[in-house]
Amino acid sequence: MTPAAPAVTAAERPALTAALHFRLPFGRQAWRGSQGNWLGSGLGSSIDFQDHRAYVAGDDPRYIHWAAYARTGLLTMKLFRAEVAPLVDLAVDLSASMTYDPAKAARTDEVIAFCVRSADQAGAPVRLHGFDGPRIRALPLDWFRAGRWRERLPVQPSSPGSAPALLPWRPGALKVLVSDLLFPGDPAGVLGPLAAGSGLALVLAPTLAAERELLPRGNLELVDCEGGASRHQRVDALLAERYRTAYRRHFALWDAAARQRGVLLAPVPAEGELKNALAGEPLRLGAVEHRV
Repeated sequence: MTPAAPAVTAAERPALTAALHFRLPFGRQAWRGSQGNWLGSGLGSSIDFQDHRAYVAGDDPRYIHWAAYARTGLLTMKLFRAEVAPLVDLAVDLSASMTYDPAKAARTDEVIAFCVRSADQAGAPVRLHGFDGPRIRALPLDWFRAGRWRERLPVQPSSPGSAPALLPWRPGALKVLVSDLLFPGDPAGVLGPLAAGSGLALVLAPTLAAERELLPRGNLELVDCEGGASRHQRVDALLAERYRTAYRRHFALWDAAARQRGVLLAPVPAEGELKNALAGEPLRLGAVEHRV
């Protein structure tokens, strides 16, 4: 019997559509994999022949390049896409601000699915971590592919408004941070380690239009989605304008810090289809590219 194909999760459907048109920006540079160079062509699957190297005693004879041996008399080994593809490190923000709104939570999952799909299409090994403030944990890709990874996370109180601890970025990898960046502090503490070493660093930031405004007006109870604290506050036009100014200033600091360190930082709107969201700022800024 032929095994049944794995079910496509709700997050993967828009990600599959987006991945027909776009991919992670592999083409921005030549990559150095574990066995050789990967030129970012994006063709084929992880079992495709990509390059060759000299035979070393103990190598599996099944992968000897016999056609090359017939021409040259030298034993060489075939290298496949998985051996030379770039590493992809993917870190996702698990703080409560990422999921308090259903549209933003869905967009976050779609962005992760797009990144995993894009890496799979390139034959690039991908490693996934989740973080909530100082807490960091490796997330098995099998959890994500099954569409139930959030259900398997341990129930823990959210870290109120704190930036992530040092994430385990690998030198030379394509490093992708998925976060709304809604925590205080100097962006350098997050972007510095992300940009360190070789490779390519980018931030895909799910955004919600409603977060840019402080609505409605009047006497309101405001609840901190991270820590759960609440307070009563009168919201008038002056306070709303102060909020908008602070919001713009916050992301201007992140944009400036990202440009200074060569990090590609692109907002991904939660509204509309994922394909259209990626076709806007992420494509213009080079955080995604057209699939070739």
